[in-house]
Amino acid sequence: MKRFLLVLVLSLFVVSSAFGFNGVRKGFVIGGGAGVGLSSYTLSGGGITSSRESRFSFMTDFKIGYAPTNQVEIVYMSKGAWFQGDGNLLNDQFTIMHNISTASVNYYLKPDMPSTFFLSGGVGLATLSAPFESNVDSWSGFGFHVGGGYEFTRHYAVAFDLMYGLPKDAGVTYNGLTPRLSFVATAF
Repeated sequence: MKRFLLVLVLSLFVVSSAFGFNGVRKGFVIGGGAGVGLSSYTLSGGGITSSRESRFSFMTDFKIGYAPTNQVEIVYMSKGAWFQGDGNLLNDQFTIMHNISTASVNYYLKPDMPSTFFLSGGVGLATLSAPFESNVDSWSGFGFHVGGGYEFTRHYAVAFDLMYGLPKDAGVTYNGLTPRLSFVATAF
């Protein structure tokens, strides 16, 4: 009986996986990407605002969700900007990650693939952290992103977006705006 159940469960998994990624955007989607950008930010607290700083950043993207049609994706997105901090923010030796985790919608202008433009936007939680350090608290607050891109072949796109976040901690607010250029791959 156990062997039968194991074969049944594995068969269902294989069949659902085969039909889950059938080359049609409608259905389950998962994707990720990487790129470059410029993290621009100020710090404010106690009535004082720092001058605007800008740092070259490495970008990461992740998305998972569902596409109810071939033109609309409703997804959870995580967009990260990784950069070296400075003496004003944390310390020169720290790698900083400004991240936003959002409920997002991607709208493709044509249902046909490939060669279609898309628009993207989402609202959610912005965080600022030093992920490789154990003695640094994470900051959190409001964040959103808007942008678009071009799917140049099935599953692959170039995206440009703006990421904005206001994470805060202990009365200090990080006001970050990051223009991003990413290469994104999506399985559907």
